[in-house]
Amino acid sequence: MRSDKQNKNSGRYEVAHVEGSIGSYHGLSVEAPTVSSNACTLVQGGINSPTYTGAAAVTATMPAAEVGSKLVFNFTDDPRGGTAVLTFNCAGSDVWETGSVVPTTSSNKITYDVSAADETNLVFTPTNDSVNLYGMGSTIEFVCETKGQWYINVKLQCDVGVTNGAATGTMLFAS
Repeated sequence: MRSDKQNKNSGRYEVAHVEGSIGSYHGLSVEAPTVSSNACTLVQGGINSPTYTGAAAVTATMPAAEVGSKLVFNFTDDPRGGTAVLTFNCAGSDVWETGSVVPTTSSNKITYDVSAADETNLVFTPTNDSVNLYGMGSTIEFVCETKGQWYINVKLQCDVGVTNGAATGTMLFAS
């Protein structure tokens, strides 16, 4: 984990992430937001494990991005049950911090997608098989260091069938 960063887009150097947040789940609660009508609201300060298997679309709405806010999304289920998308949606006028990076796939290889200014959605599209990039146990950490912006860190736990030349599913930023 990095302990400081320079945002190449703004040129600003920021010392450390929110103390003890990236890479450590110490002090977070364990949450299971209820998915109702294919939507749920993620809980700030929690490890969120709503039901998502790929069989039905889910929109997970982020809480307001207030400085010091942090939460984790946990893939508690294997998403190989279909091809329905999982969308992380920023609340209100919040956005993903420009320059955030998430793993995705292209041509069965692991690549990356980088957020651009004003993007508000992060969309995971699984495949109905055992070679999804994001598998059971993958986590996505969200931290707010600047009001209105979420920083993202991903810890991958690939599906059992992911091998050289066999990696599917995409995670992409969108407006």
